[in-house]
Amino acid sequence: MNETAPPRPSEPPVVTVKPPSPENLWAEMSVAINYLTRFNLSFRDEPKSSLIRRSMVWFPIIGALIGFAGAGAGWIVAVMRMPGIISAVAAVVAMLFLTRALHEEEFATLIDNYGKNLDREAKVEWLKEERSVRYGTLGIILIIILKIGAIASLNDFTLIFQTMIVAASWSRAVMVVAAAWLRPIDGDPVADHFQQPTALRVVIAVAVAGIIAYSALGDDAATVMIAGGISGLIVALLGANHLRGYNGALLGTLQQIVEVTVFGMVLALQ
Repeated sequence: MNETAPPRPSEPPVVTVKPPSPENLWAEMSVAINYLTRFNLSFRDEPKSSLIRRSMVWFPIIGALIGFAGAGAGWIVAVMRMPGIISAVAAVVAMLFLTRALHEEEFATLIDNYGKNLDREAKVEWLKEERSVRYGTLGIILIIILKIGAIASLNDFTLIFQTMIVAASWSRAVMVVAAAWLRPIDGDPVADHFQQPTALRVVIAVAVAGIIAYSALGDDAATVMIAGGISGLIVALLGANHLRGYNGALLGTLQQIVEVTVFGMVLALQ
């Protein structure tokens, strides 16, 4: 007489992926919005460190919205029949206002630190005059002039919208890559909060930024992204060699350099 074998208990899958809840998704996005913009969204509970680290996946999307808002401000001024240089100024000022000039300030901090090191290495003993203009201030002026000049030189506002969206999105995606690659420097508020995002989050952030770039620029997106990535890599290597990690100043500098590089590559390709 054949006996029926008892059914085997179902084995759990090797890898389980739990979809995030809508509350967690909104909390992650809120952290990214609060950091990258001047908006201050409130939380019901204090966000955990893991949630803050995961929020970096939203950086490219928030960046794209920042670029769209800046281009929109420039377009409104252009509709008022203002010269192209004035609409370009409006676009840059709108982004500065929306982001509270966060990355520009971080860029200035890093440039100023390097400038002080140069002064110490090339010190003239008989001339001890204090500097009245910091290197960081000069760096901000230069970077803003480059942005205004690039926007004013683009052919039409469709291309301006496309370029500003890609530049703002891709530059913030490269920030996520740098944060995952470099060691967070202890004591820095940005590094202490965001730490190192997981590999999955980095892949998603880069993929989202890539989709945005290809949707906006088409076949030219690869060239623009590669050029921006190389410039970001150079800044990240400076952090690896001199800072032995990353901090807010390094990420802000990287974002500004990648953004300007994207503008320059689109100008070269148009």
